[in-house]
Amino acid sequence: MCSRAANEKLPLLGLIDPYDDTVFNCSQLRALIPELRALANDSAADEAEAVRGILALTAQVERQPHRYLVFNGD
Repeated sequence: MCSRAANEKLPLLGLIDPYDDTVFNCSQLRALIPELRALANDSAADEAEAVRGILALTAQVERQPHRYLVFNGD
């Protein structure tokens, strides 16, 4: 999913490091959420479901202070 995001020039999703942790704070989520929605709209059903799961996590991060969305690399 992230490699496809990089090919589609989605700047935040495309820079998720598969080998290290990538962390997004609440401010960065404002740019990340539209990228996730765009990716979900152009995805197969299983990938779109995964993106919807990530979007649900972003809602949790936005609701609580001092929270981060972390993608754990390898």
